[in-house]
Amino acid sequence: MSFGRIFLKHFVIALLWLLHQQEAEAGNVKPKLPLRGRIVDGVDAMEGQFPYQVSVWFEGSHMCGGSIISPSYILTAAHCAYAGRDQVVDPSLLSVRAGSIYNNRGGQVASVSEITVHPSYNGNDSDMALLKLSDPLEMNANVRAIELATEEPPLGSFVTTSGWGRLSEGGVRPETLHYLLVLGLPNANCKNWLPHLSNTSTCFIHLKGQGVCNGDSGGPAVYEDKLVGVTSWVLGDCGAVYGPDVYSSVVYHRDWITRNSRE
Repeated sequence: MSFGRIFLKHFVIALLWLLHQQEAEAGNVKPKLPLRGRIVDGVDAMEGQFPYQVSVWFEGSHMCGGSIISPSYILTAAHCAYAGRDQVVDPSLLSVRAGSIYNNRGGQVASVSEITVHPSYNGNDSDMALLKLSDPLEMNANVRAIELATEEPPLGSFVTTSGWGRLSEGGVRPETLHYLLVLGLPNANCKNWLPHLSNTSTCFIHLKGQGVCNGDSGGPAVYEDKLVGVTSWVLGDCGAVYGPDVYSSVVYHRDWITRNSRE
């Protein structure tokens, strides 16, 4: 890594920490209820750039993101699988589009036959679900499974997150996949912001006006070509500067994911 990238990484961490401390001292850090779903200030993806990314559809419309972990299984957020507070949606109402940077055309479309929600999901913790496809995806240059990480990204490492979420708080939904570089904030460090954060979660920080937004839920966070997180929730509005975005940790849940997604 070049000196410039190292300097930028640590500058951003220091800046965000300073802003957080200033707001905390002023008594302004008051987390709102988690806002589900939600890439703000991202970059358009190129065809084939994220072959593991899928769009999860509910009754014919994009709802969430997801990651291909095998030809027959998609990993997404548990809250994407609920029709109501306590009712898991009928699998027949879900489908996925893979192999396209557009959420409404191209690629392969597959229906969902089975949903497995993590048994410890309680609205925030262990926010993960597996979608079993009725027919396996055909692997090619634009459709490829991603490897599950075995270690959390180091503090300040560059992580890529992607999705079709809103471009701003309450803004429009894009047709083209967007992505954004964020910085790793391991669980222990994230607890400086969120003391009650569960060990099942990991965090990534961003500059003001950036971050995930409605429609990005369930999507991937990737470090060194391995899946490290599943988009779960944020504090406040999309792109809020005072806090990190929260993802379910793939490392923490790796055994459960592997056990429940055998072909």
